[in-house]
Amino acid sequence: MQHLLRKQIILVVAFVGITLAALSQTDEVFQPNHDELPYYLGMSMGMSNSFLSFKRGSNFLDNSSGKVSLIQPTQTFYLNLGLTGTLKLKEHILLRANPTLLISGSREAFTFKNSNYLTDKSYTIPSVIVDLPIAFKIQSDRYNAFRFTDIMRHYVLAGVKLGMDLGSEKSATVGRTTTTNLLKGTDFAYELGFGVSYYLRYATISPEIKFSYGFRDLNKSSTATPPTSTNLSLSNIDKITSNFVYFTLHIEN
Repeated sequence: MQHLLRKQIILVVAFVGITLAALSQTDEVFQPNHDELPYYLGMSMGMSNSFLSFKRGSNFLDNSSGKVSLIQPTQTFYLNLGLTGTLKLKEHILLRANPTLLISGSREAFTFKNSNYLTDKSYTIPSVIVDLPIAFKIQSDRYNAFRFTDIMRHYVLAGVKLGMDLGSEKSATVGRTTTTNLLKGTDFAYELGFGVSYYLRYATISPEIKFSYGFRDLNKSSTATPPTSTNLSLSNIDKITSNFVYFTLHIEN
């Protein structure tokens, strides 16, 4: 996925660069009063890659009562659609909210093996996620590029995210068998990212890459007694957390 993200970033940056180079006016400053705006709105679109991290317990090799003896995360790809609102706090410090809908259809969360399934099985759940991130955005001064004046700036951001999986209360699928979903639907995460903004005549386009690291335990089996499923138990997994990599194109103003 990281390879695909690099290709997407290179293509978007190259496209914007070619577009700028093709413009005839090189002495015009686009959106010269943009930094004076107290806030501005926009939309975002992109794709993301998600996978789980597992902290195995001291009794992980105890393969009784359907407990897993082997577990591996599986990557899931999402289409991201969102809205963006940015509030200016200081000259180079802003506060940004970016509520986003992540659409996948189904999520193959992990593969596993236990005493009930002697071969590797996939654990799949329906998944439509609503992300509610908020972050501080620190940006540079605008600078010249592609023979244009004040056309670009770069930025970094850091914040937190609330994620809600709307399919979390539905049943999971193991092979052709329906079973209870063992993963919680509400998640909290830290987020770090960086991007570049291109100030065009009528809009600002910002390709961005962002990394999200969950800190809430998503494992229902760690607190459930008895196990939530007769076919599968994750009670010998101490903690399950989420990880996301986002590539997003923000279009603002």
